Parts: sequence; structure tokens; C-alpha cells
Amino acid sequence: MAVEVKKLEGWFEKQKLMKILKNDYDNFYMLFDLDNFNFLLGNSSFLYAKSNNDITGILLNYYHSTGVKDIWLHGDNESEESLMTYVDKGNSVIHVRYNDNLAMFSDAPNVYREYCMVNEKPGGRSDENVKMLTQDKYTQYARLISQWENTRFKTMELDEFRNLLNYSTIFGYFVDDNLVSAATLGAIWKDWFVVSSVFTDPAHRNKGYVQKLISSMLDHYSNLDKAILFVNKDNAAAIKAYSNLGFRIYSEDLWVDYGTGLVP
Repeated sequence: MAVEVKKLEGWFEKQKLMKILKNDYDNFYMLFDLDNFNFLLGNSSFLYAKSNNDITGILLNYYHSTGVKDIWLHGDNESEESLMTYVDKGNSVIHVRYNDNLAMFSDAPNVYREYCMVNEKPGGRSDENVKMLTQDKYTQYARLISQWENTRFKTMELDEFRNLLNYSTIFGYFVDDNLVSAATLGAIWKDWFVVSSVFTDPAHRNKGYVQKLISSMLDHYSNLDKAILFVNKDNAAAIKAYSNLGFRIYSEDLWVDYGTGLVP
């Protein structure tokens, strides 16, 4: 039977989609947007695929203020292909679990692989060198994070970094009052949380700062049940550091770049 694609618009459909995704850590952001009804706010939209009245695929299309689209995709290969015909792939990054589906993205300029890693018993060690960044640290944060190639941070203005620290929860590792590493609390959903935007000054790498930084974050949020992060499959040093902190590889995902130049 042919796959039918529909737009998510109501509570009843939302419950069905959440039931399908409920244990999929790599679809954290889909679950977050679904549960908070962000798909009704205008900057997100959900499509889902049906076959014989069964939901077989889900797509979240999220628009950033920068114009870049994040597209999160889940389902069998036929449903994923059908869903992708309903969205504009231009200037987007597509996140999807790797499942012999590379041929679907043969027209993409760049395809990377990343791991979703999960820590099912978050717990770490507090470190006096780790501090939550306050708004007055925005120039230090801008100087650090703008070194990260192929990210939106490269083109942000100073005022944008000030605003970012105003509404985001970002932790930093300091050496002699200098910010050398940073990581963001990506989001919290129920008892799960995401660690994102982990970056260390190239001059201070391979000194264990990231491990101490993330460990301190795990300690800070040890009341929650799951910690999740995403890491480039080729970043062996980061994978080792996260593994030492109790993270395990949950899934291998694709990061498919259509013209953004962004990398995982």
C-alpha cells in the first residue's frame, strides 16, 4: 500500500508519535518539540507517514532564525523517502539514524556520521574551575566559541553572544580566569538532558579539561535519569573522554548537509 503523508495538527496524533519515539534518545529534539507543542509555534512543523493506518515515519522541520533548517527524520526507508519529498532540502542539515539509507542522500554535498551517546546514570565530580557563564562573560565566550569552524558562531555579533548567555545555560572551564572550554545544556525533557556545543580552545586541548567540564555538568544534573550527547564518529578523543564518563554509544546517525557547510 502507498505511503500517505500528513501534517501533524492535533493532540491525538501527537500522542501516537510520542509513543513511537519514546525510547529513542537520538530523537530527543523531536520528543522535546512534540511534548512542548513547538510544532504549533510557527518555527517547527511535523509531518508523518502512514501505511495501512500505521505510522511508519516522522519528520520534524525546524527553522532557525539564521535561515538554516534542522530536519530530524525517523522511520523505515520508504517512509523517509516519501517524507523528504515534502520539504525543501536547501540550506538544511538532516539528522537521521544510519540504516543503509545513504543512497537516499546521494545528492547531498556532504554526509557525516555521528554517534548518539547516552549516560543512563549521570553522575560526576564537581570542579572549582567549572562555572556557569554569566552575561558579563560574553566577550570571553565569544572569543572562545567563534574559533569553531563551520558554525554559526563564526558570524555572530557580540550582542548576540550577550543574548545567548542571557537565555542559555552554558558552563565553562577556566584556567587562571581564562575561559578555555565550554559546553551548553541543550535542553531538558522530563528526566533527560542534552549536552551540546562542546568546544575547547585549540591551544588547550588534550589536557583533560572537557572531561572535567562534562563531569561537573553530570554532577550538577545528577538528579536526572539520562544524559545525551552527539559526537562526530571520527572524533576519537572526544568519544574516549565521554566513554570514561559513563556514556555509551546508543546509535550511529547521519548528519546530511545540504549547503550549510556545517559539520557535526
